[in-house]
This record gives sequence, C-alpha cells and structure tokens, in this order.
Amino acid sequence: MSMNLIIQKRRKELGLTQEQVAEYLNVSIPAVSKWETGSTTPDISLLAPLARLLKTDLNTLLCFRADLSPQEIDFICREIQEIVQTKGIASGLQAAEQKIHEYPHHEPLLYYLTFQLDGLLNLSGLPEEELKPYHAVLARWYRRLAESPDSKISNSANFMRASRYIRNGDYEKAQEILNVMADQEDAVSSMTDKRMLQINLYLGQGKTEQAIQELQNALLIALNKVQMLLYKLIDAEIAADRMETAEKIADKTSQMAILFDLWEYSSFVAPLQIAGAKKNASSCICLLRQMLAALCTPWDMGHSPLFYRIAKASDPKQMLPAILSEMESGGSGYAFLQNHPEFKALISEYKVLLEKLR
Repeated sequence: MSMNLIIQKRRKELGLTQEQVAEYLNVSIPAVSKWETGSTTPDISLLAPLARLLKTDLNTLLCFRADLSPQEIDFICREIQEIVQTKGIASGLQAAEQKIHEYPHHEPLLYYLTFQLDGLLNLSGLPEEELKPYHAVLARWYRRLAESPDSKISNSANFMRASRYIRNGDYEKAQEILNVMADQEDAVSSMTDKRMLQINLYLGQGKTEQAIQELQNALLIALNKVQMLLYKLIDAEIAADRMETAEKIADKTSQMAILFDLWEYSSFVAPLQIAGAKKNASSCICLLRQMLAALCTPWDMGHSPLFYRIAKASDPKQMLPAILSEMESGGSGYAFLQNHPEFKALISEYKVLLEKLR
C-alpha cells in the first residue's frame, strides 16, 4: 500500500478529519487532501509527528514493510502489459515506474517488471534510436537488482547486463560481470533441484496431476534452452566456416521441433540461419513466408501429450512487430534481401495483417 493510502486509511480508522490532521501538523487542509490523493507528499520534517498522530511507525508510513503476494505481482504485470498493448511502451514504462515508486523496497516486483518490460521492448518493433531512453531506465533497474542479496535475482540481473554489453560490443564490461557471476550448473546445485523435490513430493502424496503440470513446465523450459543452444551452435559452426556441419545441426534442430510438439514456427529458424549464411534469397523468402504463416497460427499445446496441462495461447501480436521491424531494417542477416521485390512484398503483406490483428 502506498503512503497516500496509508495516511487516508489510518486517518479514517482513527476517526480523524482532514481538518484535525491539518491543525495538529500546522498545515492547510488542501495540503492533507493532496497527500491522500498522492499528488504531493508530506515534508520530511512532518513525517515523525504524522506517524505519531496516525499511531503508526515510519517504516509502515514510508512503505518500507510493504509486501505483495505473488498473485498481486502477477496482477500488476498483467496490468502493465495491457497498458503497453493499448497505450504504448512509454505509458507502460511510466505506469511501471509509478508502481516501483509505491513499493521502493520490493525487489520481486522490480525484478518481474524489469524483465517483463525488457521483453516487451524487444517485441515492440521500435527503431533502436527510439528504444535508447527506455533501455537506459532498464539498465538502471538491472544495476539495482544486481546488488540484491538474493542470488537468483542478482545472477539473473547480471546475466541480462552482460548480454546487453555483448550485444553492444562492450566485451570488456561483459567479462567483468561474468567474472563475478555464480556458476549455477555445478554438481551441488543440480543435486538440490527444488522443482524435482516438489515433483517427488507431489508423487509421494498421490498428487499426480500437479506432478504432471510441474514436469511439463520443466520440460518446456529445458527444450527452449536446448533450442537456443542449437541455434548458437549453428552460428558458431558457420563462423568457423564449417557449413556442412552447421547444416546437419540445423536439420536435427528442425526435427526436434516436430518430435517434441513445439511451435511449428521454431522449425524454420535453423534452416533460415543456413539460407541466410548462404545468401540464398529465394530460399530465405520461402522460409520466411512459412515462418510468418506459422507465427500467425496458434500453437495448439492442448493436443500434445507433453504439454496438455500447461496449454497457453500464442499471440502473434507479441512477436510479429519485432520480426517485421528486423526484416525491414536489415537486421539478423536480412540486409542482402532489402531490394528484393518479393521480400518487400512479404513485409507489406504482414504489416497489413498486423494492423488488422491490432
């Protein structure tokens, strides 16, 4: 609960009027009214007497003890996502900053909002120049999270900070961060996997449905990680000038998407890497056409024996803007296609579709 609501709530609980609060503190009634609406805050010299009048302590008054349940954090995140989708990224960031201001010491809220907005920025399709001020805000939040005593939060924040430095070509700073990060893949941490313990507990209690749901979530996370490793392995083999090896890995990566009932969209990513590396325009455009069509087709997880308990709807409005923006700007190896008439027509076709989806 924010300070303005605490002041209003405690005043009413004690049966005090705004006039009585104003008289006690020697301020105007409109000043007290503005505190309660949140448009202004009390002067620092008034905090202690205000806390005494409201029969509370400064920690409570200043929200130092404010806490949020996981359900409340999830609700806030969904609220921010809705604002971004309806009013734009600037309004969403402003709303997130307001929430962080309300709960200045609530690290989990800062953690989830930072990662959520980072993802939404990447999917926004905005030009890099327009994204710079937003990325600057997120960089500041990541630095705060990196100082957290919670190793999960600090390690995740440092991972994102290092990734950003690598993306910007600042390899020295990225290495400095990597040097202080904890290695999460050692033997001890793998032996104490909390999720596996929870699954064993569910099975021991006869809660098979909960165990299945946990296992399906874990499987999807693991498969996504394997896919990312394979994509990077293909890039590395191409960089090492071993195209034949890269092609074999790409073929296995595509088969993996089919074998494990993954989103059809992902089965075209690896072949596109190969076609792009070979500068094969006709193959690239054909694969992009198939990929975009698959992207706009909902992923029916409910019919898969591997994921039916965690079925989620895929939303093309989230990924399509970023992919079209990358294609249009020539990013991700699309530069050689910029003047190809079929490539231009494909972008135009899906930009029209995106407008309809909105």
